[in-house]
Amino acid sequence: LSSRYVLMHYRKCKDAKCPACAPVRAAISEGNQEIKTENEVIGEVNLPTEIPKEQCLAIVKLLMRHEHGWVFSSPVDPVALGLPDYFQIVKKPMDLGTINKKLENGIYHSIEDFDTDVRLTFKNAMSYNDDKSVVYGMAKDLKEVYESEHTKMLTRLKKEEDERRQNERACGLCGCEKLQFEPPVFFCSGMNCQSKRIHRNRHFYVGGNNQYNWCTACYNDLDEKTAIDLPDLSVKKLDLRKKKNDEIHEENWVQCDVCDRWIHQICGLFNARQNKDTESKYSCPKCLLEQRKKGKPAPKSEHPTAEDLPRTKLSEWLEAHVTNRINDKFKALAREREEIDKIAFDRAYEEISNAGKITIRQVTSNDSKVDVRERMKSRYAEKKYPDEFPYRCKCILVFQNLDGVDVILFALYLFEHGEDNAAPNTRTIYISYLDSVHYMRPRNLRTFVYHEILIAYLDYARQRGFASAHIWACPPLKGDDYIFYAKPEDQKTPKDNRLRQWYIDMLKESQYRGIVGKITNMYDLYFTGNLDATAVPYLEGDYFSGEVENVIKNIEEGKNGKGGLKSKNKQKKKGDADKTKKMRKGTRSGGLDDDFITGDDGKVQDLTRDPVMVELSNSFKPMKESFIVAFLNWEGSKPEHRVVPKEVEEERDRRKKTDQVKPPKITVKKDKYGKLLKIINDDAEDMQCEILENRQAFLNLCRGNHYQFDEPRRAKHTSMMVLWHLHNRDAAKFVQMCFSCSKEILTGVRYNCPTCNDYDLCSDCYNNPNANRGSCTHKLVAKPVDGESNQSANGGKSAQLTEAQRRERQRHIRLHVQLLEHASLCSSPSCNSSNCAKMKQYLKHKQECKLKQGNGCKICKRIIALLKYHAQSCKNKVCPIPQCLVIRERIRQIAKQQQAMDDRRRQVMNRQ
Repeated sequence: LSSRYVLMHYRKCKDAKCPACAPVRAAISEGNQEIKTENEVIGEVNLPTEIPKEQCLAIVKLLMRHEHGWVFSSPVDPVALGLPDYFQIVKKPMDLGTINKKLENGIYHSIEDFDTDVRLTFKNAMSYNDDKSVVYGMAKDLKEVYESEHTKMLTRLKKEEDERRQNERACGLCGCEKLQFEPPVFFCSGMNCQSKRIHRNRHFYVGGNNQYNWCTACYNDLDEKTAIDLPDLSVKKLDLRKKKNDEIHEENWVQCDVCDRWIHQICGLFNARQNKDTESKYSCPKCLLEQRKKGKPAPKSEHPTAEDLPRTKLSEWLEAHVTNRINDKFKALAREREEIDKIAFDRAYEEISNAGKITIRQVTSNDSKVDVRERMKSRYAEKKYPDEFPYRCKCILVFQNLDGVDVILFALYLFEHGEDNAAPNTRTIYISYLDSVHYMRPRNLRTFVYHEILIAYLDYARQRGFASAHIWACPPLKGDDYIFYAKPEDQKTPKDNRLRQWYIDMLKESQYRGIVGKITNMYDLYFTGNLDATAVPYLEGDYFSGEVENVIKNIEEGKNGKGGLKSKNKQKKKGDADKTKKMRKGTRSGGLDDDFITGDDGKVQDLTRDPVMVELSNSFKPMKESFIVAFLNWEGSKPEHRVVPKEVEEERDRRKKTDQVKPPKITVKKDKYGKLLKIINDDAEDMQCEILENRQAFLNLCRGNHYQFDEPRRAKHTSMMVLWHLHNRDAAKFVQMCFSCSKEILTGVRYNCPTCNDYDLCSDCYNNPNANRGSCTHKLVAKPVDGESNQSANGGKSAQLTEAQRRERQRHIRLHVQLLEHASLCSSPSCNSSNCAKMKQYLKHKQECKLKQGNGCKICKRIIALLKYHAQSCKNKVCPIPQCLVIRERIRQIAKQQQAMDDRRRQVMNRQ
């Protein structure tokens, strides 16, 4: 029998003991073992974190220049070559030209991926062609050339890595010496900049205890005689110091207490916040590995994990759904591999599903509000348009266990406007921000997993009575981060059309499952009829809420959209122009001028339409596909909102016959002590988390502490530290670092320079005359630092409260806030309240305390916490509660930073 016939028989044969298939099965098994052995060698080599792109390109070009290389340099064309059964035999085509393009575009992230594709190229040729054919011989010869060059490259890489690690000044884990963080980011506090970034290597001015910055333009606009009123102090222009934005920060080091090897703290996953007494014994990963090889028990890790975070109804629903779908996906891939490679299903499933466990947790759930801006509120006051729209803000984090470390891979912010919300926001959800890094394993499941998370949430939302979901599909601008700070360089930002399609694909799948009904956009929904601006949902951070304010401003000032009157109409005489201006000043709507009557194209416009909507429609129409609206199939949805295309109905019918999708089953879970785990009702109970209250707060935390995601090792360390903060929510978010020894100052006394920015010395370096103090010659001020207390005895993990304990805690907080408000306003020396005098003492203590909250005073910490609770709900323009206005101003500054990025996105879209 010919080899071609044997191969065709092998593809169709289901008998695992068939004697005709035995030679083919043995050859495939030998090839798989060969690849496995090669991968084991790669794993033993200390390879660099990035794929050696140039060396791999050199190997591919060498193969393509080979005398047989032309056969494998481009994809096989079965039609041109007359090979009708090619795709029946070759399930995964590959060629050297495609590999070369993938290398140049940075698609490969590991040597294993590159090696697999090259071997697949020759494996396909040898599988399809007879072993006596010319092409089979070419593939075999070229494969031997590749194996020789590949082995040389691995040997060369191992030698280079060994040489790097022999350097005493290099890290014992990564082999590098000095590694620099992303440069610090400063925002301008000037009135004209709206919290814009201060460009790198530009001069700027610092004041107000180094907390406020002014760019050169805003500094020049300041009046030397007028005081600058800041939330917590006042400064003058002469008090501001000039500085250059050229700071560079390097990674810190730690010494192993076992082998005395020096390594980067990030490489060794060293948590300096848990080393406050500087007496804890630290073992580097290499020493831990040696202990395991000798059979010694590994020390128990005290790092808090993602599993230990509180569970909510939403997170349990999402995790159960995603876990089920991933298992189904793995089974489908295993069946496919079972058919192609003729291996046992159990073995195929084990190899495919050999990835880290995915954990989904909800970290915030609190009430917030979006304040309607002044122009919108004033223009539609007669319609009793609301001053604000309350909503429920929720944040979801997705972790995957990579090499024993829970790594944050995906974050999602959701804004929920319930049934008690005023129109037009009633029963509306807004998928505000989502962000990810590409470290998931296997990487090709990223889109599948993230789509399933969103689909599961939409299903959960519709069952709770939400009617519509709004999405603004707009990628971040260059230099901006949504949630994760400093993402990998090889992770490309998707273009507008690709991001839109990503969302549409997710919503299409939701339609097939009957979760989503009609899919439309804001332009078709709100701007093609005779509606006014009060009919459009007013959502936090959305395009509409920012653009409508600009449109109203232009109308009131007599401008028309982006180009103004001069760009739309011919020049008018000066007298006519003055007359027109006077007429506009006397018109409240400001909308019935020539531009609105004739329009941009010269056609007469419908005067019954809201002029604001006319102008907005011009902005929305060119990019309407970016503003997605999906109607959810909840029990009260309207029939017209359930209408879907015919192909969707057909697909639903097909799936009803074939698929048996079961709703996620949430099982009762217990902790390691056998106690039932508490499931929090995230709709009824608040989950406060200062570092993730909004995306800007998380970005500020990461920037201030150099928590970056640009490399896998940094993503692991960042995730470890974020988990530590989540389990120690009362701990300080930022700690000072000694300028001389670069150690974090967690206890004792720090010596601070009131002149230099971010300059502190620890006690040892301050008392050491030989310590490097840099260029600072100013007098240092001693400031006490109180150590951080662990919240529990189990490695910093927060204790799980019972339902009764949580309710009692919330009741106590409300009572203490009421007492705080009463004591702040009470002037009676003999108040009837027995606790009034005590609260007054606490408030007086806070004003006079020298430790303050940041330096560890427990009383100050509690009072500040109560003041924050009050400030979040306070609406008084002049509030007598101490520091209420200051706290509200800080919250407003964070909101301004978020708004500045949203405004930049909106302006870029308007220019397109």
